[in-house]
Formats: sequence, structure tokens, C-alpha cells
Amino acid sequence: MLPPSPESPATARVGLGLLAALLLSSADAQVAAPPAAGTATSAPGAPAPVRPDDDGAARRQIDQKLQLAERMVSDSASVQRIQASGNTQAQTHYEEARVHLAAAQDALGRADLAAARRSADDALRHIGQARRLAPDAPSRLAAARQRHEQLRASLERLHQAWRERVASQGASAGDAAVRDSERHTVTQGLMARAAQLADERRYDEASALLTQAERHVLEGMNSLLQANTTLDYSLRPSSPAEALEQELARQRSLADLVPLALADLKPRAEAVALIERYSETAATLRAQALQQQQAGETAQALVLVRNATLYVQRALQAAGLVAPLATGDPP
Repeated sequence: MLPPSPESPATARVGLGLLAALLLSSADAQVAAPPAAGTATSAPGAPAPVRPDDDGAARRQIDQKLQLAERMVSDSASVQRIQASGNTQAQTHYEEARVHLAAAQDALGRADLAAARRSADDALRHIGQARRLAPDAPSRLAAARQRHEQLRASLERLHQAWRERVASQGASAGDAAVRDSERHTVTQGLMARAAQLADERRYDEASALLTQAERHVLEGMNSLLQANTTLDYSLRPSSPAEALEQELARQRSLADLVPLALADLKPRAEAVALIERYSETAATLRAQALQQQQAGETAQALVLVRNATLYVQRALQAAGLVAPLATGDPP
């Protein structure tokens, strides 16, 4: 027989998380399981009889949970990562896990199995959340790389569609031609620099540059629809009413890109159905926002139009275009 292969730290971490999930789901299943046929049930309000074998099985399961929670709470690499992350939520969850673990151990010592089970489950949930909020470096790097690749692919498709549409409409005149040329030059420079950063595995920085480049391309595509009108992502409103007007304009500008995305990126039929549903929801929310604006409910109108913007962004993403969020007053 071959000796078992040693687990890597990453594999061990995955195993701990999976075991915690299995134990929690097992506990839930036991609570939810109906009594077997022929089994006597207690009257409502009466304490359920506890058989010795059931008590022993429950104690063994609680012991397993406590052992797992202790391993996860005392895992030095995870603890150091959580404390060094600067994420206050992760640190709070970790402290909560320690408190619930101590409570579970105390309850088990007093033979209060119900309280011990609840505290053990709480400890596992809190430590699991803390670890998710402070992932290890390989996980963060993999997530950053995936996000960068998605942005790069989306931008390349959009940039190509924009250039083809500009070429098909002939040379622009005057200031429009200058702006088009400048946008193209800036976009290419940002994409080239992003590629260099990605080669150095600096994916977050590369994604930030791609987001900037994408805004330039969006402005270029939007200018094909509305003369001398561009998307402004940096205006800071001085009042809720001004914020509402800006968000209405932004939502309309993004909505106008949907037909372009459908024509140029040619998404699949199932994506088209999704785009149509998102667009309809966005239109409904915008209409409701306008009604609230007329009624003087500016705050509620702003919430509605920002939700409409989010649905338009989902429609664009379904078409293959990742529309960037505003850098000013975020929804």
C-alpha cells in the first residue's frame, strides 16, 4: 500500500472548511428529520425523552465539532492572516468564534448538550466567516487574476467594436475627431501598461488601469449616440436633487449603450433574453424614480434610479461588456 501523501497547507485549509460545512449540515439534518414510523412522539410542550444511545451519539458529534473549531481557531497561519488583514469584520468574527468555543466547552462540561451544540455551531460559523474575509495570498491572487482576465477580454471586444463602428461611419470632423484620436491613444497606452503589470502578477493595479481604459472606450461609444455628450464619472453633486439629475443622465447614457452592445458584440440567444429582462426592469425602476421625483421624494427617487443603473450594468455585462461603476457618488 502506498503511504498517504502529505497535505499541503492549502489542502488542509480546504479540508477544514469542508469538514465544518459537513458537520453543520449534518446537525441541521438531524434537527429537521421527522420521526420514523412507529416511533412514539412527545406531546407538544413536553420534554422529549432522551435515550442513552442518543445522548452518546450527540456528545460524540459535539466533540467532533469542538475539535474542529479548536483546530480552526488555533491555526496559527490563519490567525496571523486574520490579524494582519486589517479587516475589522474578520477580526470580530474571530473573537466571536473564540467566545462561542469557550461557551461550548463550558456547556459540554455541564452536560448541557443543546447549549453546547448551539455554541459549537456558532463558533464554526464565525471562524469560517473570518477566514473567508481574510483569504490566503494564493486565493487573493487567483481572484485578482480572474477579475483581470475578465476585464481584459471585455475591454478588447468593446475596443474592437468601437474602432470598427468609428471606421464604418467615416472620419469625424473637428473636435470630435480630435477626441476620438485622443481616446484611442490613451486607451492603447493604458492597455499596454496593464499588460506589463499583469506580467508582473500585479493584477489589481492592472485591473484598475483597464477600468480607466474602459471608461474612455465607453465615452467614445456614447459619443456615437449623443453628440458632444460623454459619460462623467467624477462629478460630485452639491445636493440630493443634483445627484438625482446626474444619476438619471448616467443611467440613460448607459442604457443607450445596450443597443450598441447587442449589435456589435452579438451575444448568444440566452444572453439576449437576459439582457431584455434586465433592461425592462431598469426601465420600470427609472419610471418609478421619475414619479418619486415629481412627488418631491428625491431620496427615494435616487435609490430607484441607482437600482435602474445597476440593472443596466447587468444587461451590458450579459452582452459581454463590464460597465465600470461611478467613481463619484457610488450607487
